[in-house]
Amino acid sequence: MSGKNGHPKASETGGVKESNRPDEKKEETKSGSDILAKPETSPEKNEEKKDMTAKLNTSKKSGLKKILDTLGSIGLGRERANFIENLAILLNSGISVIDALRALHAELKSKPMKKVVAQIIQEVESGIALWRAMDNRSFFSPYALAMIRIGEEAGSLSKNMEYLSVQQEKDRSLRSKVRMAMIYPSIVLVLTAIITLGLAWFVLPQLVSVLISLNAKLPLVTRVIIVIANFFKLHGGVAVPSFFGAMCMIFAVCKYTPLKGPVQQFIFHIPGVGTMARAATIARFGVILGSLIRAGVPLVESIRSMADVTDTVYYRRFYYRLADSIEVGQSFALSFANLKETKKLIPVSVQQLIVTGEKSGKMAEMLLRIAEIYEKKAEESAQRLPVVLEPMLLIFIGGIVGTIAFAIIVPIYSIVGSVGR
Repeated sequence: MSGKNGHPKASETGGVKESNRPDEKKEETKSGSDILAKPETSPEKNEEKKDMTAKLNTSKKSGLKKILDTLGSIGLGRERANFIENLAILLNSGISVIDALRALHAELKSKPMKKVVAQIIQEVESGIALWRAMDNRSFFSPYALAMIRIGEEAGSLSKNMEYLSVQQEKDRSLRSKVRMAMIYPSIVLVLTAIITLGLAWFVLPQLVSVLISLNAKLPLVTRVIIVIANFFKLHGGVAVPSFFGAMCMIFAVCKYTPLKGPVQQFIFHIPGVGTMARAATIARFGVILGSLIRAGVPLVESIRSMADVTDTVYYRRFYYRLADSIEVGQSFALSFANLKETKKLIPVSVQQLIVTGEKSGKMAEMLLRIAEIYEKKAEESAQRLPVVLEPMLLIFIGGIVGTIAFAIIVPIYSIVGSVGR
């Protein structure tokens, strides 16, 4: 039996392989409230399900496409969250979907967001389901689309939209706290780079002439400083912009190329930063997967949708492998045991809580509880981060200043000592 717009009911799994043997019974895997149960589907529904799964689960995009999608949605994160929140409020008040969209469109000030909502209205008016209409470029995540689709099919759209709004706000708040914690070390490092470049460009060239005029044997550090100073004296106008351009290029390469994974692994091993990043990742895992399961999204589809919105490369690969393992009928306990990267990525205590939730049929509640625990851990780590990083930053900055001072002072003392003799 189909739900609204001819889509299969929420109890169907997205993309789960069915047996071709007619005498073989379809299995049900209990997790939450029988979220893996699969009723009979016709070929037409199967085709529609494949189309839906292809849209919700990310296809392999080229690096250029990812960059363009990211640039297209810059600055719209807050507006996107407000759109979901306001749409949930309007739907809860009893307004129809199309009227709610029109009301929101009239209030929007951002031209890019207004254009997206106008396209959604046009498609909904033509009879397309809301979740399909919202699948526009990269403005809405597979996580949001999955919850909206299930809400439409189960007749609980307003409830799912409200829950989505709450969970997105939690996710946004956690990300914001992590970013705020990184502001202090980032500012210190940027200022250090600017001051060092300023010294190399303006101050050192003046000192070099003094050091050379001493006609003394200069230590290696001083000779290196002289080479750097001469370089900036001759090519400073090109070198400084090139330096900042290179930093931007390195950032882009680390974010949009295969180097992204190793860079993230390095970050996860930085004292303080790694602890916070790991706690935030586990908290996000609990929030997204727990909210999807509670909304009625099938388990395998929930895990894959979570993988689609996960930016950490190694965690994303793990989620896809976990989904594949669950899809063939393995329990979480067996899947965790078989996946060798589980111990590195998921704490043992979290594994035990998930297995307990699976056995008790309270998977969603357990995952959301995990999210609460690790949100607090991430917040505590963020508060401690300046204390952890401050000594490291002081040592780094002190090393730069000390090296320059040593390179300048040692030759002067050498000359003064020789004059005294």
